[in-house]
Amino acid sequence: MKLSYRGVNYEYQPLTLEVTEGEILGKYRGVNWRCHTLNEIPIPQPDRVLKYRGVAYHPNQDVEACQTAIAQSSRHRAIKTATASEVVTRKALEEVHRENLRRNLERRLQAARERGDQNLVNLLEAESRQLLV
Repeated sequence: MKLSYRGVNYEYQPLTLEVTEGEILGKYRGVNWRCHTLNEIPIPQPDRVLKYRGVAYHPNQDVEACQTAIAQSSRHRAIKTATASEVVTRKALEEVHRENLRRNLERRLQAARERGDQNLVNLLEAESRQLLV
């Protein structure tokens, strides 16, 4: 396909991917919606180290790895800059949270015993043991 942009002509060849239609997963506005799977997996781009505003990054880096690194760095900063009063407040909040979890678990356990659901009672008791750890 021949295209032109700001007076420059070029040949455009769109990327074609062969897909296989899978089973029908649902309907949207009366039309069946199917899952599509790739017949061939695309070749990944070469790994390059790029910089944006002085920060190096890899375009092929996993999103999860990035999020983990961000979480660790923010957690490190939070612990490093926390004052004594913030630590006390944090511990108090953690204790209130644990107490709320205990009350909620006790209420759920009582409801399961009233219904006679022994399987659920066993699961909730296991959860209670994990909460105590």
